[in-house]
Amino acid sequence: MRFYEKLYKQMLLLGMNQQKLARKSLVSDSEVSRILAGKSQPGLENAFKLSRAVGVSLDYLADETLEEDPTLVPEAPPAEEREVLDLARELGSRQSRQVLETALLLGHKESMRRLLGVGTDTKQPPGEPGEPSPIAPSGVGRVAPT
Repeated sequence: MRFYEKLYKQMLLLGMNQQKLARKSLVSDSEVSRILAGKSQPGLENAFKLSRAVGVSLDYLADETLEEDPTLVPEAPPAEEREVLDLARELGSRQSRQVLETALLLGHKESMRRLLGVGTDTKQPPGEPGEPSPIAPSGVGRVAPT
């Protein structure tokens, strides 16, 4: 992406229009207009002001090979998401993937019903222990031998 495209994208994310950007960056409205139209490349001073105004690094705006600002720290996931990630790590990636794919296939309600054994005679999913479930794709829904 080019400088003006990245600048425009950041403006949209921040809910800014051209006039607000000009005011916040102290770059003239006409210069901002030319830059956003791709008709002009800003000088170093104006490029720096514009990058500050939209909260990204000048490196990100100026380097066409960068798709994301390398200086931005990724936002930490919410507590509930961290808890799920911790459980997935504890279970292991292969098993976590199998559980999630099976839940996706069955849907939340049916997955919980089967997991808790509600409305069934047994808590054991269909099939023999260690055999794949007939409702799950190959490799999904396998039950560990007991």
